Amino acid sequence: MSADVQSFKNVMSRWPSGVSVITTVHEGEWHGFTANSFASVSIEPMLISMSMAKTLHTGTLILTSRIFTVNILRQEQAHLGQRFAGMIPEYKERRFEGLNITLTETGCPLLPDTLGWMSCRVYQAIDVGASTLILGEVIDCYAAEAGEPLLYYRRQWGQFSPFSA
Repeated sequence: MSADVQSFKNVMSRWPSGVSVITTVHEGEWHGFTANSFASVSIEPMLISMSMAKTLHTGTLILTSRIFTVNILRQEQAHLGQRFAGMIPEYKERRFEGLNITLTETGCPLLPDTLGWMSCRVYQAIDVGASTLILGEVIDCYAAEAGEPLLYYRRQWGQFSPFSA
């Protein structure tokens, strides 16, 4: 399977600046962390960007392995966002434990039942001071037919809108 422009647009349409889990594999081990910031950069080639603080260990792993997957979480998957944010103590070192994981063609873990995902190769990394801007070339992607995204707003997980009364 490989990404096409329409699939890429469908996945990006599921992304309302909500919560995602970025996964990678390094030396045979899976790694993941919660993120809430990435953006579409171009369609030709299909690129996304994400900013990573240089202090994050996972960013170093992504730059070393050169592969990552963005898993866009559904509203009812707040527990996964919290798990990969390190907010649930029993999962600090075993974040993938008990999950029905499949792998992308790059070997990165895919979380179950997400709203969508994009499997990427690092296209370019740009030093921007305290952070690294990582451009990922989308090589495969998927968007679920329906579902509501998990949002993080005012330090709360769920389906929140900054525009609601």
